[in-house]
Amino acid sequence: MELSTAILVALAGYLIGSISAARLIVAIVKPGASLDQARTHRTERGEAGTVSGIGASTASIVLGQSYGPIVAVLDMLKALVPILALRFIFPDQRYDLVFSVLAITGHIFPVYYRFEGGRGLSPMLGSLLVIEPAGLIVAMLAGTLIGILLNQPHLALVLWFPLLTSWSWFVRQDILLTLYCILLLILFIAGAIPEIRLAMQYRKKGRMDEYNRMILESAPQMRMMKRLAGKLRFWEADSAGPGD
Repeated sequence: MELSTAILVALAGYLIGSISAARLIVAIVKPGASLDQARTHRTERGEAGTVSGIGASTASIVLGQSYGPIVAVLDMLKALVPILALRFIFPDQRYDLVFSVLAITGHIFPVYYRFEGGRGLSPMLGSLLVIEPAGLIVAMLAGTLIGILLNQPHLALVLWFPLLTSWSWFVRQDILLTLYCILLLILFIAGAIPEIRLAMQYRKKGRMDEYNRMILESAPQMRMMKRLAGKLRFWEADSAGPGD
């Protein structure tokens, strides 16, 4: 891997990753609408908390649920397409991993928007659909099921990272891929710091049930998890289940 090429790939990854599909779509469809307000969700007691970044979830709140998938796909493609090109041009080099890490970093800390971005999940998925599709599917399914069984929906968004890391180490036996997966977890945690702080506050107050219910309604993937849990009869329709 040539250093000069790696630097150019990293710079391109960061600048492309910094492009916010949510902001662009909202600016086109509903000029003047505030995505920042959509990041704030109120609990049953009327308290406000930030439980999402600027991305598909906030776009779906401002524009309607039909726009959430559009934004998510666009954010996935900004990683997926360049990574496909890099793998075609440099089949024996791992520039794809360099681009992916910097594109995700740009999504979370975009230079165009005062470093206020999303959690990075969509570009992560776009990257992994090319880099490690089998591991992605196995890890996400397992993480979702564990989150449902433990009645901890917020953990489902994190559990699949260590599962994917284990897959890359034990199944693929690829040290570079393993290090890449560890970097993804670090980046995701960095993007989710506001949510982590909020969860810690609720845990200290013994109100994790209320927090779980808020999380389950905060994003399309969480609402889908709630519907899946209902079909599997793990949680009641009007409750997030037993608390801590």
